[in-house]
Amino acid sequence: MPVTSKFTDFSDQCFFIGIDVHKKSWSVTIRALNIELVHFSQAADAYQLSRYVHERFPGGRFFSAYEAGFCGTSHHHALCKAGIKNIIIHPADLPESDKEKKNKTDLHDSRAVAKYLESGVLAGIYIMPLDQQERRSLFRCREATVGNVTRCSNRLRSLLDYYGVKLPENLRDKEYISKYFRDWLRRLKLSTDHGTETLQYYIEDLQYHRSRLLLITRKLKKAIAEHYQESYTCLLSVPGIGPITAMAILAETGDLNRFEEPDEYCSYMGLVPSEQSSGERVYSTHIQPRCNRHLRPLLIEAAWTAIRRCPVLLAYYKKHLGTNNKKAIVKVARKLALIAKAVALKKQLYQADYSYQINR
Repeated sequence: MPVTSKFTDFSDQCFFIGIDVHKKSWSVTIRALNIELVHFSQAADAYQLSRYVHERFPGGRFFSAYEAGFCGTSHHHALCKAGIKNIIIHPADLPESDKEKKNKTDLHDSRAVAKYLESGVLAGIYIMPLDQQERRSLFRCREATVGNVTRCSNRLRSLLDYYGVKLPENLRDKEYISKYFRDWLRRLKLSTDHGTETLQYYIEDLQYHRSRLLLITRKLKKAIAEHYQESYTCLLSVPGIGPITAMAILAETGDLNRFEEPDEYCSYMGLVPSEQSSGERVYSTHIQPRCNRHLRPLLIEAAWTAIRRCPVLLAYYKKHLGTNNKKAIVKVARKLALIAKAVALKKQLYQADYSYQINR
């Protein structure tokens, strides 16, 4: 392509930029008027890209997109600040032909993003405010710490099983390693000092991660209370929803008003079935794999608790029970999620008639 004259004016001409983002470099494709104008690689720098397009295509209007990934929204904010209207797309929303799937390179990826961005078929994901993203990160940090506590507990029990340590009768069936249990283990001596030291290290690891979990949980509760105190209190009134699930809903979703339709909200939670249809036949299969993986397990667990505490939700569960209790509990979880959304937005405590008012 010939070098653009510095006197050329591209006023109101739209340019579409597809970016394949990596940690150190970007692969960039620029399109306009259904023509691929240029493709190049550059450093991972929004301002460098902005300088390039504004110098080469002065007066143009620039639109860009990249797939959601490791870099979060940092590049998005930098591109917007640099004068390029950017969206972040879900990788699964990018249409791909069979040829594109079999030729997976940075060039092909940026070309595909630019092409479909120009054709108008791409929709950006919701961009949370930065402060909400950081509250969400605190909740996910807590979730990771819960996993660390579980792993430490399992390592400790595995060591006891490996060396055939006989537990006292009052500790044999205890799933939770309590302070009394830990004190007994600290007094335990294995056949060598090395084994005893290993046991003590595992106990210390467990104690450290439990202390850390308690600290993070308190910090998270304080952060949620500062921004969503009324909604948090109302969520706790919903049967089955405890402090952790309430904090998770508020940390992961942020502004609940962004979900205009119940199906959109439930789809985000992953509580709607997949559908396969052909002609007049429509089949509902398993729940969609695409979901917020941090919320769906908590809501399903909350649904099991809710049907034990709320007669209305228990009746709803029995109505849909049939031969598959898993499908029925997902329906209860869906209704529970909608109830939670309603009480959080209205800032009203749960009442039994909510179960009848929410769309089934």
